[in-house]
Amino acid sequence: MSFELFPRNDPNLRRLLRRQLMGLASYLMFLVPLVYAVNEGWMRMDFSGLAWFVAAACAVNVFFFLAIRSGWTRRFQDPGLTLAQIATAVALALVMIHYSEEARSVLLMLFFAALFFGIFGLGTRQFLLLGTATAVGYWGLIQWEFRDAPAEDPRRKLEVLRLLTLSMIMLWMALLGSYVAGLRQNLRRRNAELAEAMARLRTLVAHDELTGAFNRRHLMDILTREKERTDRFGHVFTVCIIDLDYFKRINDSHGHAAGDDVLRGFTERMLASARKIDWLGRQDVDTTFGRYGGEEFLLVMPHTPLAGARVCVERIRDRVVAAPFETGAGPLEANFSAGVAEHRPGETVAETLARADEALYLAKTRGRGRTETAD
Repeated sequence: MSFELFPRNDPNLRRLLRRQLMGLASYLMFLVPLVYAVNEGWMRMDFSGLAWFVAAACAVNVFFFLAIRSGWTRRFQDPGLTLAQIATAVALALVMIHYSEEARSVLLMLFFAALFFGIFGLGTRQFLLLGTATAVGYWGLIQWEFRDAPAEDPRRKLEVLRLLTLSMIMLWMALLGSYVAGLRQNLRRRNAELAEAMARLRTLVAHDELTGAFNRRHLMDILTREKERTDRFGHVFTVCIIDLDYFKRINDSHGHAAGDDVLRGFTERMLASARKIDWLGRQDVDTTFGRYGGEEFLLVMPHTPLAGARVCVERIRDRVVAAPFETGAGPLEANFSAGVAEHRPGETVAETLARADEALYLAKTRGRGRTETAD
């Protein structure tokens, strides 16, 4: 198995690694002005010193890259170690500025580049913390460099001016970064809300509003896929059309609200009783049971021959008729008629359903409350 520097199967890790390389690019970006400053004698270092600095910057970036790539940083809230990387960049910038002379004002932009990198993942408090730490770090550098100089030293006053300017720009960048971080958080929240809305929409599209069971459209999709599996692998599947007996009488005698309660109660008992060995079960969905229309329901039983399907339906009947349904009009008893048909190789889904419907009609004509099979 080949090693991938940027794993294709982990987009989040790939994004973090690419962002980290952007950080390395920001280091190298300043190499050109640094080379020019060293060449002009505006730094208190030669090219060997600059090479050591570049080596240190590269080593730091290699460390962060390997830490992220190995997955070690996943234990942290920010696996990209954004705050740690920026703090390290600020420390390196302070070292480089210490060795600068005429080029100091230009090299102060190292701080801005480092803090700007925080837009990728820092919040308001972290931006303010880094901005304050940068200003305090530069103030400490001034105090150390001019520890023996008098307060009226013009070079010291110039450094104070630089410090004030740096502090104002750091504050502005912290506020700007905080604003961007707020936009980023709002975007994440809206994306989460959109994902939740899409999940609700998928539920509404696939489920019956009254009972919560699958609707006719989704049941037909299931049957189409089941037929494709059967045609490909030769697996058997059986369908059962269920019709609540004398349901119109319940509506006429006790009202449609009571009828709705019976439909919901019947669905609950069916979902609790139906087998869980179908193709949807392998996708973490309980059963292929749904409302076919009105008081009719459909049960799809993959890997089940005709005789086994009939036994299953009768087992479900025992649970359905075991106790009356609780409704707003009081307890009401209900039974059902069922027609079962095993899918035949080469026939369409509509033909299988038509044979199940014929078996259902036979169950009704033979007294209801029974199951008939399509021979």
